[in-house]
Amino acid sequence: MTSVLRSRLLLPLALLGVVGCGEDEVPSPQTVNIPVIARVGTEPFACGSVYTNVGTSKTTYEPMDFRVYVHDVRLLSADGKEVPVTLEDSTWQSSGVVLLDFANKDGLCTQGTEGMNTAIKGTVPRGDYHGVRFTLGVPETLNHNDLTTAPAPLNDTGLFWSWRFGYLFTRIEGRTTGLSQGHVMHLGSTDCAPPPEGQTSGTAGCTNNNRPEVKLDDFNLATGKVVMDLGAFFSASNLDVNATGTAEGCMSSQGDSDCAPLFERLGLGFGAQAANPAAQSFIRAE
Repeated sequence: MTSVLRSRLLLPLALLGVVGCGEDEVPSPQTVNIPVIARVGTEPFACGSVYTNVGTSKTTYEPMDFRVYVHDVRLLSADGKEVPVTLEDSTWQSSGVVLLDFANKDGLCTQGTEGMNTAIKGTVPRGDYHGVRFTLGVPETLNHNDLTTAPAPLNDTGLFWSWRFGYLFTRIEGRTTGLSQGHVMHLGSTDCAPPPEGQTSGTAGCTNNNRPEVKLDDFNLATGKVVMDLGAFFSASNLDVNATGTAEGCMSSQGDSDCAPLFERLGLGFGAQAANPAAQSFIRAE
């Protein structure tokens, strides 16, 4: 009698346990590991290499640096919804920002680091995804913070202009036949106002934020890769000459005509040239 009574009491509890486990179980997140590779046309980018037929003057190009910040990484679901990627904090990722670093210390890349990062890593809820989107640069909420207290990869002094202007979103540099000191492409926010009243650092805002959004809506998450192609980026630029009275290359100044073709290939506006995200051709999916 006692054993029968015990069985009657335990059976409902066991059933509750089974039901409870099924209802409480949360699917594990899906791992995201997106390869990002650098090229110069059809050739892999590498410090120490020399590339030919670059730009409108078909110049030689010897890499000196190639680093890019990206943030706001999202995947595009099958029903067209954007799903944010939760990025893993690491040496290369923090606070939702990724530093893609293609430059070691080979050749002319003396400003580079021994380590490189060629991937975006994180997690998303499990699902069917067919696109990836992200924004170049550092978000405004972090762009004017104190570099000395920032975590990696936001503590790199070689990628920071000042509290007022913030970070270099891209640092792309290379020596060409005509510019022996190097052609630079430093993308960042410009025309930034002084600090707000009562503050000694930061800015009250920048006229030109210069954060292009990249949409790669036909991307295979299992086999695809993101390609950053300097050959395509420089295709309408003469890298052997420099506009009079300006920095060698482009430092994002609206007064530097050398920036116009580069901004066009980022989909950004420049002077009378309207922003056109569809013209973005620096970054593509394969």
